Amino acid sequence: MGKGKEITTSLKKLDLNSNFMACTPSKSSLFSPTLQSPGLLSCRRRLGKSKPPSLVSLCLGVIGKNLQEIIAHLSDISIAFPPHIRITIAAIARRRKMLCDEVIIPLADTSWEILDISGSEVTDSGLIEVAKTCKFLQAIDIRY
Repeated sequence: MGKGKEITTSLKKLDLNSNFMACTPSKSSLFSPTLQSPGLLSCRRRLGKSKPPSLVSLCLGVIGKNLQEIIAHLSDISIAFPPHIRITIAAIARRRKMLCDEVIIPLADTSWEILDISGSEVTDSGLIEVAKTCKFLQAIDIRY
């Protein structure tokens, strides 16, 4: 199949009138054992996806939605998280305008080389604590 034909076929499959909410699984379907809700299946077919979201993605979504309740216990539970999960939780907190000393200090990991705390409430003393932990930091975005 030529490139032009592939593009034409892809454009024909594109449904510009689709409703985004129809592709969003309901809370009940997320917790069903099979994840086979009709809306989710049709969305996967329409988007050309054959796999459901990974368990890690689903768990990070739950953590992100409940981050406010987790912050008080972050120092206890973050020890179990690998570095890539810790930096992802920090990014979620930053996007949700919840990144502060209380969040970033327990998440800090020795392997981090870059850190984006732009637009956050991280203080100078919090940044000093993070720098003590993250010995290999090469770049930190502290804008805004």
